Order: sequence, then structure tokens, then C-alpha cells
Amino acid sequence: MKKLYLISYYFAPLGRADGINRSYLVKYLYELGWDIDVIACSNPHGFIRNFQSDPNLLDVIPSCVRLHHIRSPYWGPLGGIGSILRLLPDPFLNWYGPAVKNGMSNATSPGILCAVAPPLVNVLVANKIAERTGFPLVVDFRDNVFNVPSRIVKRGRGIVASTPFSLDELCDHYGIDPQNGHVMYNGFPEDAEIQTRSTIRTRNDLRVVYAGLLNLDQDPVIIIRAIKLLEEMYPETKGLIQVDFFGPPNYYTKLFLQRKLNNQFRFHGYLPFSDIVSKIGSSDIGFASIRGAKKSYCIPSKVYQYIAAETPVFAVGPKGALSDLVSDKDIGLFADYSDLKRQAEILHDFLSKGDLIVSMKNNLKKLKPEMSMRFQVGRLDTYLSSLV
Repeated sequence: MKKLYLISYYFAPLGRADGINRSYLVKYLYELGWDIDVIACSNPHGFIRNFQSDPNLLDVIPSCVRLHHIRSPYWGPLGGIGSILRLLPDPFLNWYGPAVKNGMSNATSPGILCAVAPPLVNVLVANKIAERTGFPLVVDFRDNVFNVPSRIVKRGRGIVASTPFSLDELCDHYGIDPQNGHVMYNGFPEDAEIQTRSTIRTRNDLRVVYAGLLNLDQDPVIIIRAIKLLEEMYPETKGLIQVDFFGPPNYYTKLFLQRKLNNQFRFHGYLPFSDIVSKIGSSDIGFASIRGAKKSYCIPSKVYQYIAAETPVFAVGPKGALSDLVSDKDIGLFADYSDLKRQAEILHDFLSKGDLIVSMKNNLKKLKPEMSMRFQVGRLDTYLSSLV
């Protein structure tokens, strides 16, 4: 029996990518023969953070997966403020003690301790249990964080990264041989009901969807600025592009998005995963944005949902993992975040070149199988099995 202890502060019924991806991760690993315990937080809380619930995700998790929801002592905004001021290395350190205690009481059979990073507390919890039990430690970096003590990463049996760019950055920072690491793209759950549109467009307008976090790191309002410039450059396009934003309301939606909304640009708030995928599938293109170069290693989770729905991608950001995926696989068009004129021209291409979306949809069909979570978890299964 292959045994895995997954340490993940974020987990179902928490919505968003964290809850969705972790739920299907344990589902697919269980189907591949893994005996799994999950240690997660039952009351996630923080400063300037949203924690939407999607109870339907609990139905994804096999009944034989043991889910330990551990309560964290409530300390209000203290952790978040302390983290912002760099007085604390992690805003969720108050969960450390209860999680270690529960982990030790449940770590009764030898297995792999897998900590998802971020947040840092997951790694600290898993490392303490590893020290006391001697079980091998694997850190799964879904984002590149560089505040994990190097001694922990180096004593671990392996690391997992979300893209090849991510793995290279992490190995360079922590002094790890890339041969000991593994890339697992976030992917999409292939058994979720995902609607796809016909390859034939019969309208002259364009429906754009943005589904995911809305914050300054993404700054998705940039697409509205690009559309406004497009309409100045090509007056005949005025009103032809509609954008629907989906995501949890927060400071960004109130300060930066709300004032730009009208009948053309609409914000619908957070929707459960089962609902949002149908919205993506009924759109012509999906928009993804990354504002800063520090996230050049990243492919936002929403992009995999666009791939699943065979919805061509319009992406803006720095050169890196996202630009390579979109351009090399010819599944969309990419522009630098700072090049607003190029973004406007791309939108004009999507509007005026009818065969462009058709060819991209055909390429999405080819790429789709290897970007499914089931395929990615199958490769992870091979990697983890080699570490036992």
C-alpha cells in the first residue's frame, strides 16, 4: 500500500483553485492505489483574504480518504498584519501547533509527507512530523516561495513544481539538483462536466471571460483599458466586446473594478466550480493576466480551465511559462503586460479573423489530454512511488 500524508491548510470545502485542485489530487491518487490522510484547516481566516466555500467539492473526495480538519486558534488580523510587516514569516503560524499534534497522532503508518507551499506553515508542520517519524518529506510548490528554510528543502526527498520555469527557479534558489524534482502542471479535472462551444461563430461580437482571483498581481482590469484603446483605434468595434469577470469580491473589485462596470463589462462575483466551467465554455475567449515579472514562472489555474473548455486564451504578462504555453502550443495570443497597443490589436484580430479561433480550438483539442489532472497525477504517482 502506498501511503501519503497531505498537509494543506487550504482544502475542501474551501473553493477556488486551492480547494478544487487538492480535492481532485487526492481523488486521482486514491484511484492509483494511495492510502491518504489529509491534514487541513477547518476555519481558515486571515487579513484581506477571502475564503469561499464550495461544499460540492467534498463529494469529489473518496470516502476512504481520511480528512482531518484541524481548528486553528483565532487571532484575527494579527497574522496578516505581522506578515505584511515581516514580523512573522507566515500569516497562519497559529495553525502550526494543532496541526503538528494531530499529524503525529495520525501518522501511524510509514508514508510520504507531502506539504503544499504556500503557505509556509504547511512545510513547517510536515517537517516537524518528518523529524519525529523519519518519514520522507516532499514539498509541492504550487507557487514559488523563497522563505522556506533551505535546510528543510535540502533534507527533503524531493520537490514538485507547477511549471518547468518554476522548477528551475526553485532549484537554483535552494541549491537542489533539478534531476531530483518533478513538474506537475495544475491541470483540470477531466471528469467535471465542462461545456465546449462550437468552432463556428455566427456573431460579429466577442464574449470574453475572466475567471479567477482579482487582485493587483493579476490586474485583470487591463483588458478594459485595452478594449477602450481598441475602440479609439477602430471606432466600428465599439461595444462589440463584452467581458464577464468571475471571482471573489475583495479590495481590488471595490477599488479598481467596480467603477468601470457597465452593460459591457460585468462582474458576477464568486461561483462554485461546477457553475463557472459552464460560463467559460459558453465564451469565445478566456482572458488571463499577470502583472509583474516575479510571476513569470506561473501559469494561472484559470488557463487550464480554459483549455478544458477548449476556449482560446488571450494572455498578457511577462515572458515566461504562460507566454510559452500560449504561443508554442498556438492555443491563443499573448502580449506583454505593458504593451496596451498590442493588446488592442490582438482583440481586433480575435474580432475580425474568423478562422483564428477555429484553428486555436483544434490545437486545444490536441493539447487537452496531457493537461488533464488525471494525466498529471499519473505522472506524479510514478515520481512519488520512486521516492518510497
